[in-house]
Amino acid sequence: MTAHRIVYVLDDEAVVRASVVSLIQAHGGYECREYRSGHAFIEALDTLQPGCVVLDLQLDGGSGRAAMQALSQRADRFRMIVVTGFGDLGAAIEAFRASAVDFLHKPHEIRPLLDALARGFHLLERGVEPPELVADAKARIARLSALEAEIFARLITGETNQELARAMNLDPRAVQIHRARALAALDAPSILAAMRTAAIANWPETAAA
Repeated sequence: MTAHRIVYVLDDEAVVRASVVSLIQAHGGYECREYRSGHAFIEALDTLQPGCVVLDLQLDGGSGRAAMQALSQRADRFRMIVVTGFGDLGAAIEAFRASAVDFLHKPHEIRPLLDALARGFHLLERGVEPPELVADAKARIARLSALEAEIFARLITGETNQELARAMNLDPRAVQIHRARALAALDAPSILAAMRTAAIANWPETAAA
Protein backbone atom coordinates (compact mmCIF):
# COMPACT_ATOMS: atom_id res chain seq x y z
CA MET A 1 0.00 0.00 0.00
CA THR A 2 1.01 3.61 -0.57
CA ALA A 3 1.48 6.12 2.22
CA HIS A 4 -1.62 7.98 1.04
CA ARG A 5 -5.11 6.59 1.04
CA ILE A 6 -6.20 7.26 -2.54
CA VAL A 7 -9.87 7.47 -3.51
CA TYR A 8 -10.82 7.37 -7.19
CA VAL A 9 -14.16 9.09 -7.86
CA LEU A 10 -15.87 7.98 -11.08
CA ASP A 11 -18.89 10.03 -12.11
CA ASP A 12 -19.79 11.65 -15.42
CA GLU A 13 -21.26 14.75 -13.75
CA ALA A 14 -18.59 17.28 -12.78
CA VAL A 15 -20.73 18.83 -10.04
CA VAL A 16 -21.29 15.41 -8.45
CA ARG A 17 -17.59 14.56 -8.56
CA ALA A 18 -16.71 17.91 -7.01
CA SER A 19 -19.28 17.42 -4.24
CA VAL A 20 -18.10 13.90 -3.41
CA VAL A 21 -14.43 14.93 -3.43
CA SER A 22 -15.16 17.95 -1.22
CA LEU A 23 -17.06 15.86 1.31
CA ILE A 24 -14.43 13.13 1.44
CA GLN A 25 -11.50 15.50 1.76
CA ALA A 26 -13.29 17.53 4.44
CA HIS A 27 -13.00 14.50 6.67
CA GLY A 28 -9.26 14.16 6.10
CA GLY A 29 -6.87 11.36 5.36
CA TYR A 30 -7.72 10.86 1.70
CA GLU A 31 -6.28 11.94 -1.64
CA CYS A 32 -8.98 12.04 -4.32
CA ARG A 33 -8.55 11.58 -8.06
CA GLU A 34 -11.41 12.11 -10.50
CA TYR A 35 -12.55 10.27 -13.64
CA ARG A 36 -15.59 11.10 -15.74
CA SER A 37 -15.41 7.95 -17.89
CA GLY A 38 -15.26 4.33 -16.88
CA HIS A 39 -13.42 3.49 -20.07
CA ALA A 40 -10.68 6.04 -19.36
CA PHE A 41 -10.34 4.63 -15.86
CA ILE A 42 -10.11 1.06 -17.16
CA GLU A 43 -7.40 2.05 -19.64
CA ALA A 44 -5.33 3.53 -16.81
CA LEU A 45 -6.19 0.89 -14.21
CA ASP A 46 -3.04 -1.21 -14.36
CA THR A 47 -0.86 1.86 -13.87
CA LEU A 48 -2.78 3.28 -10.91
CA GLN A 49 -1.79 3.09 -7.27
CA PRO A 50 -3.99 0.90 -5.05
CA GLY A 51 -7.00 2.57 -3.47
CA CYS A 52 -10.74 2.67 -3.10
CA VAL A 53 -13.08 3.55 -5.95
CA VAL A 54 -16.39 5.39 -5.61
CA LEU A 55 -18.11 4.19 -8.78
CA ASP A 56 -21.29 5.52 -10.35
CA LEU A 57 -22.91 2.46 -11.91
CA GLN A 58 -24.75 4.52 -14.54
CA LEU A 59 -21.75 5.99 -16.35
CA ASP A 60 -22.29 6.74 -20.05
CA GLY A 61 -22.11 3.89 -22.52
CA GLY A 62 -22.30 1.16 -19.91
CA SER A 63 -18.79 1.99 -18.75
CA GLY A 64 -19.87 1.90 -15.11
CA ARG A 65 -20.62 -1.81 -15.27
CA ALA A 66 -17.47 -2.39 -17.32
CA ALA A 67 -15.43 -0.65 -14.62
CA MET A 68 -17.16 -2.69 -11.93
CA GLN A 69 -16.25 -5.96 -13.65
CA ALA A 70 -12.65 -4.81 -14.20
CA LEU A 71 -12.35 -3.90 -10.52
CA SER A 72 -13.84 -7.21 -9.42
CA GLN A 73 -10.74 -8.90 -10.86
CA ARG A 74 -8.40 -6.64 -8.89
CA ALA A 75 -9.79 -6.76 -5.35
CA ASP A 76 -6.27 -7.15 -3.99
CA ARG A 77 -5.41 -3.63 -5.23
CA PHE A 78 -8.76 -1.84 -5.41
CA ARG A 79 -11.97 -1.93 -3.39
CA MET A 80 -15.10 -0.29 -4.74
CA ILE A 81 -18.15 1.41 -3.35
CA VAL A 82 -20.87 1.34 -5.99
CA VAL A 83 -23.34 4.25 -6.05
CA THR A 84 -26.39 4.67 -8.24
CA GLY A 85 -29.48 6.79 -8.64
CA PHE A 86 -31.49 4.08 -10.38
CA GLY A 87 -30.37 0.76 -8.94
CA ASP A 88 -32.68 -2.05 -7.91
CA LEU A 89 -32.14 -5.21 -5.90
CA GLY A 90 -30.67 -6.95 -8.93
CA ALA A 91 -28.06 -4.23 -9.33
CA ALA A 92 -27.13 -4.51 -5.64
CA ILE A 93 -26.75 -8.29 -5.94
CA GLU A 94 -24.57 -7.80 -9.02
CA ALA A 95 -22.39 -5.28 -7.19
CA PHE A 96 -21.87 -7.46 -4.11
CA ARG A 97 -21.06 -10.45 -6.33
CA ALA A 98 -18.41 -8.27 -7.98
CA SER A 99 -16.81 -7.78 -4.53
CA ALA A 100 -18.18 -4.30 -3.88
CA VAL A 101 -17.66 -3.10 -0.31
CA ASP A 102 -21.04 -1.42 -0.36
CA PHE A 103 -23.91 -0.33 -2.60
CA LEU A 104 -25.34 3.14 -1.95
CA HIS A 105 -28.26 4.98 -3.51
CA LYS A 106 -27.93 8.60 -4.59
CA PRO A 107 -28.30 10.96 -2.92
CA HIS A 108 -26.47 9.36 -0.01
CA GLU A 109 -25.26 10.89 3.23
CA ILE A 110 -21.54 11.21 3.88
CA ARG A 111 -21.42 8.88 6.89
CA PRO A 112 -22.31 5.64 5.00
CA LEU A 113 -19.73 6.56 2.36
CA LEU A 114 -17.02 7.24 4.95
CA ASP A 115 -17.87 3.98 6.72
CA ALA A 116 -17.58 2.12 3.42
CA LEU A 117 -14.24 3.76 2.66
CA ALA A 118 -12.93 2.82 6.10
CA ARG A 119 -13.94 -0.79 5.46
CA GLY A 120 -12.46 -0.70 1.97
CA PHE A 121 -9.06 0.45 3.14
CA HIS A 122 -9.11 -2.02 6.03
CA LEU A 123 -9.68 -4.79 3.46
CA LEU A 124 -6.84 -3.51 1.27
CA GLU A 125 -4.39 -3.12 4.11
CA ARG A 126 -5.26 -6.18 6.22
CA GLY A 127 -7.09 -8.49 3.84
CA VAL A 128 -10.13 -8.90 6.09
CA GLU A 129 -13.14 -6.95 7.28
CA PRO A 130 -12.80 -5.14 10.64
CA PRO A 131 -13.17 -7.90 13.27
CA GLU A 132 -15.73 -6.02 15.34
CA LEU A 133 -17.99 -5.58 12.29
CA VAL A 134 -17.67 -9.26 11.39
CA ALA A 135 -18.53 -10.33 14.94
CA ASP A 136 -21.59 -8.08 14.98
CA ALA A 137 -22.76 -9.27 11.54
CA LYS A 138 -22.35 -12.94 12.48
CA ALA A 139 -24.19 -12.39 15.77
CA ARG A 140 -27.13 -10.88 13.87
CA ILE A 141 -27.25 -13.72 11.38
CA ALA A 142 -27.15 -16.24 14.22
CA ARG A 143 -30.52 -14.87 15.35
CA LEU A 144 -32.21 -16.25 12.21
CA SER A 145 -34.27 -19.39 12.43
CA ALA A 146 -33.44 -22.12 9.93
CA LEU A 147 -36.39 -21.13 7.75
CA GLU A 148 -35.56 -17.41 7.93
CA ALA A 149 -31.94 -18.16 7.04
CA GLU A 150 -32.98 -20.19 3.99
CA ILE A 151 -35.35 -17.47 2.81
CA PHE A 152 -32.72 -14.77 3.34
CA ALA A 153 -30.05 -16.79 1.53
CA ARG A 154 -32.39 -17.19 -1.45
CA LEU A 155 -33.33 -13.49 -1.42
CA ILE A 156 -29.73 -12.34 -1.69
CA THR A 157 -29.23 -14.51 -4.75
CA GLY A 158 -32.07 -12.68 -6.48
CA GLU A 159 -35.10 -14.93 -6.01
CA THR A 160 -38.41 -13.09 -5.76
CA ASN A 161 -41.06 -13.76 -3.11
CA GLN A 162 -43.11 -15.64 -5.72
CA GLU A 163 -40.15 -17.81 -6.75
CA LEU A 164 -39.39 -18.52 -3.11
CA ALA A 165 -42.98 -19.54 -2.44
CA ARG A 166 -42.96 -22.01 -5.34
CA ALA A 167 -39.50 -23.42 -4.57
CA MET A 168 -40.19 -23.86 -0.85
CA ASN A 169 -43.86 -24.83 -1.19
CA LEU A 170 -44.97 -21.93 0.97
CA ASP A 171 -47.86 -19.53 0.74
CA PRO A 172 -46.63 -16.16 -0.66
CA ARG A 173 -47.97 -14.42 2.42
CA ALA A 174 -45.90 -16.75 4.62
CA VAL A 175 -42.80 -15.81 2.63
CA GLN A 176 -43.52 -12.12 3.23
CA ILE A 177 -43.95 -12.74 6.95
CA HIS A 178 -40.72 -14.74 7.27
CA ARG A 179 -38.86 -12.18 5.17
CA ALA A 180 -40.03 -9.40 7.51
CA ARG A 181 -39.02 -11.48 10.54
CA ALA A 182 -35.58 -12.09 9.04
CA LEU A 183 -35.00 -8.37 8.53
CA ALA A 184 -36.17 -7.69 12.08
CA ALA A 185 -33.83 -10.36 13.46
CA LEU A 186 -30.96 -8.79 11.52
CA ASP A 187 -31.97 -5.34 12.78
CA ALA A 188 -31.96 -4.28 9.13
CA PRO A 189 -34.29 -1.48 7.91
CA SER A 190 -34.14 -2.79 4.31
CA ILE A 191 -33.07 -5.78 2.26
CA LEU A 192 -30.04 -3.74 1.13
CA ALA A 193 -28.96 -3.24 4.75
CA ALA A 194 -29.43 -6.97 5.31
CA MET A 195 -27.30 -7.74 2.26
CA ARG A 196 -24.57 -5.49 3.67
CA THR A 197 -24.64 -7.52 6.88
CA ALA A 198 -24.34 -10.75 4.89
CA ALA A 199 -21.44 -9.35 2.86
CA ILE A 200 -19.52 -8.33 5.99
CA ALA A 201 -20.05 -11.78 7.51
CA ASN A 202 -19.29 -13.49 4.17
CA TRP A 203 -22.55 -15.38 4.61
CA PRO A 204 -23.35 -17.72 3.14
CA GLU A 205 -19.99 -18.34 1.53
CA THR A 206 -21.59 -19.81 -1.57
CA ALA A 207 -23.51 -16.55 -2.17
CA ALA A 208 -20.25 -14.66 -2.58
CA ALA A 209 -18.80 -17.18 -5.03
